[in-house]
Amino acid sequence: MKPIRTLVVVAGEESARFFLNEGVGKGLRALCDLSARQFSDAKVDYSDRPGRQTGGPGGTARHGFDPHDSVDEQERARFARRVTEALDQEWAEARPDRLVVAAPAKMLGLLRGLIRGAPAAALHADLAKDLVNVPVHDLPGHFADVLPL
Repeated sequence: MKPIRTLVVVAGEESARFFLNEGVGKGLRALCDLSARQFSDAKVDYSDRPGRQTGGPGGTARHGFDPHDSVDEQERARFARRVTEALDQEWAEARPDRLVVAAPAKMLGLLRGLIRGAPAAALHADLAKDLVNVPVHDLPGHFADVLPL
C-alpha cells in the first residue's frame, strides 16, 4: 500500500514552516521556512491620521473616517497571501496527498479563505494553535490527533 504523503504548514503572524510527512513512522521533514522580513512589501508606512472626505453641495461637508483594517491586520493578511503562494509552490514540488495547517486563530481564518485549488481540496485538518516556535522534534505530539507520525 502506498504511504499517504502529507504537507504540514505551521504558520504564525510573521513566520511559517513547511514540512512533509511521508507516512506512518516517517516523522516530519523540513521543506522551507518563510519570514515576513524577507519580503520587500512586508512593512509599509501608514499615516497616523485618518483620511478626509468631502461631500455635499459645493463640497462643504467634511468627514473624517477610520481605516477598515489596522496596520497589524493588513500585515497579517499580506503575509497570509505570501504563505499561500509558498504553499502552492511546495504543493507542486512535493505532490502530497493531503494538507494539514496549524496557525493562530486569526491567521488560520485568513489562510482558510486564501487556500485554493488542489491544496484546498486535500485539506485534511486545520488546527488553531500557534506552533511556529515549537522545536521540530516536539511537533509530532501536537498533530497526534490528525496525523499518525
